[in-house]
Amino acid sequence: MIELINVPTKSVNEVWALVKTDIANALNRSNGYALADHIKKWILEEKMQLWILWDSEAEKKSKYYGLVVTEVIQRPLQRCLNIKIMTGRHREKWQHLIKHIEDFAWLQNCDLLELVARPGWKKILKPFGYTESHVLLEKKKENK
Repeated sequence: MIELINVPTKSVNEVWALVKTDIANALNRSNGYALADHIKKWILEEKMQLWILWDSEAEKKSKYYGLVVTEVIQRPLQRCLNIKIMTGRHREKWQHLIKHIEDFAWLQNCDLLELVARPGWKKILKPFGYTESHVLLEKKKENK
């Protein structure tokens, strides 16, 4: 059974080799606002949280299913849990575990959760009560 495990700060270095490539790949699809090492630094500084999707009953090579990186953001009039990265394999086996991220957000006194995601996540998260409030449109600087 796959579980979503909030990795304690003191254990981040132990799991980093497992998650670094997935974090780097997700960042590459996010216009390169940071490198995996920046995310690691922010997690170690407790500015972000690292979660892994883990099946302790599976064979050794298939225990790891993916990861989530979150950030609690305090704004003047609201507190928000932002899901920075959510990626992995066999999503249909673990997508329901978003409830654990929600529970964490409420324990952190957050007013809402938000994520900037690729379009496919809209359909996936709709059954869990997520709605589309905005659309991110962007234009990259042209290289001359």
